[in-house]
Amino acid sequence: MNNASGSERPPNGSSGASGESLRPAAMPPALFVPVPGGARATELTRGPWTNHVMHGGAICGLLGWAVETEMRRLGNTSQICSRLTVEILSGMPMAPYAVMARAVKPGRRTSVIEAELRAVEAPSRATEPLTGGRLVARASSQWLAPTIPLAASGAHEMSNDVKALPPIPPERADPGAHSEIEYPRPGFNADGVDIRFVDGSTEEPGRGLTWIRLDHELMAGETTTPFGRVASLCDLGAAVGWDYSPSGGAYINTDVTLQLLREPVGEWILFDSATDSTPQGLACCHSEIADQQGRLGWVLQSQVEAPSEMGFPGGMNVAVAARDAAASSD
Repeated sequence: MNNASGSERPPNGSSGASGESLRPAAMPPALFVPVPGGARATELTRGPWTNHVMHGGAICGLLGWAVETEMRRLGNTSQICSRLTVEILSGMPMAPYAVMARAVKPGRRTSVIEAELRAVEAPSRATEPLTGGRLVARASSQWLAPTIPLAASGAHEMSNDVKALPPIPPERADPGAHSEIEYPRPGFNADGVDIRFVDGSTEEPGRGLTWIRLDHELMAGETTTPFGRVASLCDLGAAVGWDYSPSGGAYINTDVTLQLLREPVGEWILFDSATDSTPQGLACCHSEIADQQGRLGWVLQSQVEAPSEMGFPGGMNVAVAARDAAASSD
């Protein structure tokens, strides 16, 4: 197959080849805006389940930013994040959050960094730091120092992985274009990321193959790092490779584990995702991820059947209607 090659990136907040007229003209500056002691979520973090709750990708991105910021505070720039595990403890509205990180083990060859997000009321004055509050999400991360210099490892040479990558489709997907899809705008799925379907889509159950890139900065006023980009995208495997539960409902994931073999290169991440389920209403979505240099790592997401009152995320309504129509015609 051809090597992967991305098309020229449109400016942040603008669309590619499709969905131009459907995207809101005014976009927030980033997924989050820094405030003393934490960060405030913007509308770009909005998820598909409800109009007021953040997408898991944005939560992962913020926790990834927190652990990476702590590494920089420690002056450690030589280590690479090998693993990031995020646990989402409750639904998180678009609101200010206190962000805290600490080094469990700061080391020369390995480091362990933890971070947490706490829900708080906005301070009465903008200069007051966010403090206290209920724990709503947490992360642990493992950082490793490479033992072989990059040039000596031969990583610059084109591998068979690169040669086998599918090309990045020229047309941007617009998850909110269908009349039956109820993605709120602006939102993470439709506006925060740029999605290019290779095989399958977020409206079709089963294995999916999709190139994705973050379309806005993670934190206002900062250039998003390669790790920050992949951390913000890692939750999307559950949308790329979703499937029905045994009772015909939807799954929702409670955690995300991102495992990286190396530092990401470039903006684009390829997700090859599928869901394995059990008759007990439990499942795991597993994704192999790559960038334009080849294999990058994996993502695992623990899943449980969502309560029936939650229904399906907006992007799955079309697939549900098609399934029910097919079943009634049999």
